[in-house]
Amino acid sequence: MTPRLRMLVTGAAGFIGSAVVRAAMARGHQVRRMVRRTASGAPVSDATVAADLGDANAVGPALEGVDVVVHCAASLTGGPEAQARDTIAATETLVGGMQALAVARLVLVSSFAVYDFRGLPAGSRLDESSPLERDPGPRGPYVAAKLAQERVVQKAASIDWRIVRPGLVFGPGRGWFYHLGMPLGSRVWLALAGSAELPLVDVDNCAAAIVAAAESDTGQVIANLVDDARPTRAAYMSALASATAPGVRVVDVPWSVLAAAGALAHGVGLTPGMLHPARLAARCKPLTYDNAVAKAAFGWQPALPMAYALRRLS
Repeated sequence: MTPRLRMLVTGAAGFIGSAVVRAAMARGHQVRRMVRRTASGAPVSDATVAADLGDANAVGPALEGVDVVVHCAASLTGGPEAQARDTIAATETLVGGMQALAVARLVLVSSFAVYDFRGLPAGSRLDESSPLERDPGPRGPYVAAKLAQERVVQKAASIDWRIVRPGLVFGPGRGWFYHLGMPLGSRVWLALAGSAELPLVDVDNCAAAIVAAAESDTGQVIANLVDDARPTRAAYMSALASATAPGVRVVDVPWSVLAAAGALAHGVGLTPGMLHPARLAARCKPLTYDNAVAKAAFGWQPALPMAYALRRLS
C-alpha cells in the first residue's frame, strides 16, 4: 500500500496542475495547492496557498510539513524577462526553500521542448538519451527557460528529483495544438507532416504518471510522458474535426515539402515564422516516441485508451 504523502502542487490551477491535484487526492494523498497570489494575498482555504513563487517569505510557509513537491508552475508565454522571473527564478526560490526545510523530493514537470529536434534525423526515435537543444534562441525564450529550470533542479544535490517531460498534453478544453497545422477556410484543415506520429498524452494519464513519480522511490530520473497509442497528425485532426467541426476535410502537407520550404527560406536569408528550420523541426519533424522509462521507473500504465481520450474532446 502506498504511504499517504503530504504533497505541495505548484501551478495547481493550471491544466496539468489541476489534474495532478485530482489524481493525488484520488490516491489518498494530502494535497496543498499553490496558486498565484490573490489581490488580498490571503489563502483561499487551508488546503490552498495563494503565493508568488518568487517570494521566499511566502514559499517557506507553503513548504512546511510537506513530503514532496510537484512543480507544475511555469510561464508558457512572455519574453526573456518574464521567463527568467516566472520559470527560472521561481524554481530557484522553490528549491532553496526545500533545501532550507529539508523537503527532499521534487517532481519537476518539464517539456519535450528541451530536445534538439533539428539535430535528430527524420524518422528516428526521440527518447531520454536524445540531445538537448544547444541553441534555443530561434525557438524562443520558453525553451531557454525550461532548459535552465532543469539545470537548477539537477544542481540541487540534496534534492531527490524526478524530471518528467510530457509530450503534447491534451484533454477536454485543449484539443488543438500549433504543431498540427492550420485551418484553410471553414471546410479544410491543413495537416503539417500529416503522416508523422504525435507525441500525445492525455491530461489524466499525464497526471497519473506525475503522481506515480512523486510516490516512487526510484531516485533521480528523467522520463518522457507519452501515451501508448499515438495517432498521426492527420488521423488526430480527422478525429478532432469529427468531434468539433463535422464536415471538415483534412489535407496533408508532407514533411518533405515543409523541410524543402524551410531550407529554401533559410538559404536565402529568410527566417519567416514557423519556417525557421529549428522551429519547423520542433513543430513537425516526423519522429517516433516511447514511454518505457516512465513505465519502468514509476510503474505507470496509461489507463485511458486513446479512443476514449479522443471522444472526450467533443
